Amino acid sequence: MNVISRGIKNSMRSPLRSGAIVLMLAISIGLILSMLVARSSVNAKIADVKSSAGTLVTINPAGINGFAGGGTPFTSEQLATIASTAHITSTTATLSDQLGSTDTNLTASLELGSFGERQQRFDNPEASSGSSTTTTASTTTRPAFTPRTSVTGTTDPNSVATNGGTLTISSGKTIDGSSSSLTALVGTALATKNNLTTGSTFTAYGKTITVSGIFSTGNTFQDSGIIMPLATLQSLTDQSGDVTHVIAKVDSSDNVNAVVSSLKTAFGDKADITSEAEQAAASVTSLSSIASLALAGVIGATIAGAVIVLLAMIMIVRERRREIGVIKAIGGTSQKVVTQFVTEALTLTVIGAIVGLGLGVLVSGPMTSSLVTSSQSSTNTSTNTRGVVPRAFERGLGQLNTNITQVTSSVTPQVFASAIGITLLIATVGSAVPAWFISRIRPAEVLRSE
Repeated sequence: MNVISRGIKNSMRSPLRSGAIVLMLAISIGLILSMLVARSSVNAKIADVKSSAGTLVTINPAGINGFAGGGTPFTSEQLATIASTAHITSTTATLSDQLGSTDTNLTASLELGSFGERQQRFDNPEASSGSSTTTTASTTTRPAFTPRTSVTGTTDPNSVATNGGTLTISSGKTIDGSSSSLTALVGTALATKNNLTTGSTFTAYGKTITVSGIFSTGNTFQDSGIIMPLATLQSLTDQSGDVTHVIAKVDSSDNVNAVVSSLKTAFGDKADITSEAEQAAASVTSLSSIASLALAGVIGATIAGAVIVLLAMIMIVRERRREIGVIKAIGGTSQKVVTQFVTEALTLTVIGAIVGLGLGVLVSGPMTSSLVTSSQSSTNTSTNTRGVVPRAFERGLGQLNTNITQVTSSVTPQVFASAIGITLLIATVGSAVPAWFISRIRPAEVLRSE
């Protein structure tokens, strides 16, 4: 019987002890595989999140905030500068305007209320002077204010949606934001107020506009407005090339800060630039902590497995010290004896690995989900205390949270090969010290002491 077969046979000389060793090794190797799967899956999700979420940068002309403020709209040349900035993959340009009673035959669906009246009080000379306000003992007559209808020209109609939602077309079809056709999407509230349906027409800026579809966002203000192709609104309002809001998408959240820095250098004080880099970084950090935890688990389980094999083999070598001395006395070399015991250690490790890898495949999915869910709950609690998120980023952050929680675990060939490699490392390290002990055993000393 050669040393290899003898080593394999000797691994089961004590079934109870061998079973205990195999069980402990199986648990360690199962943990190693599940942690490797978790780390690989989370790292893949981190790369996906960095390329799909937390990558938006908003650029507004300095001083402009919706329909308020001052400032000058961006020109087509400035828009080209934004689009050509390194790492920016796409841009969505928007132009905002308002329709007064003299601009359209539509009746505004929003009631001004005290807040809206306050915003328009400077537009009515009589209102600002107070000359049209009369007071009697029983009534107070306020100046007449005219509600307005918001109009948004955009290259991407979906960018109008707020509150983390999406633009829902309840009837008809969406518009092509890159066209210049006289078509529009009309909000549900405005359509109801004016009895508009798909195919209906209305006048705006002296032109006849066809209703392509009716949309809903779940936001009362937006659902009382109109969405047109950007070029159409620019042409109707004689604002050729003008843009009042730009959303730029960056190829990776890692490059957002660099893009913001480049844009600030290019525009100086002519633009207000914000990004969602901080929120994205916080969420990616939570995933990174899972990857670090998984790596620590792999290292800890590897050390535990190596220690199990080491202690088991030291115990076996001490028990068989006399056997080793006899083998050496009858001509067995230290190399052959070491090979026999290393084979024994490897056999125990391989059996433990077979059981452990099967166990790891079963628990890797639930373990990964548990780690991600726990980390995401902690992140949400922390994020909710930070205050109000800018409306322009709500939709992106909603997608960010969705992406983070959708981590799919899978045992890839690379992960499985890594687990097998670590198993061999455990066997090698665990048997190295016993092999050194074996090489130092002298037959004469062993036989004399026995």
